[in-house]
Amino acid sequence: MSWSSIESVAKKNLYKKGISNKVHESLIIEKANRLIIDLFTKEAENIARAIYWSDSKLTIAVLSDSLYQEISSQEEQFIKILNSRFDGKVVNKIKYLI
Repeated sequence: MSWSSIESVAKKNLYKKGISNKVHESLIIEKANRLIIDLFTKEAENIARAIYWSDSKLTIAVLSDSLYQEISSQEEQFIKILNSRFDGKVVNKIKYLI
């Protein structure tokens, strides 16, 4: 019997329980929210927020039409920067809740 590293055993158990997807989703949302602040303004944090990620689609709730216009006009750049913070392409499309 070979010894497995704690990391590999933990990853396997997290995957089996479906927790790894939740952790991954949480990280994507967290980094997307940080990117909203970085690309726009600190005040954008109270106006727009990434709230959901599934099947490579990120959902962002936006309370301001002007900020929605800004984010949507820079959507391609936003996705590119966000994907660069992960291994591989995690977001293909952004859905907006206005």
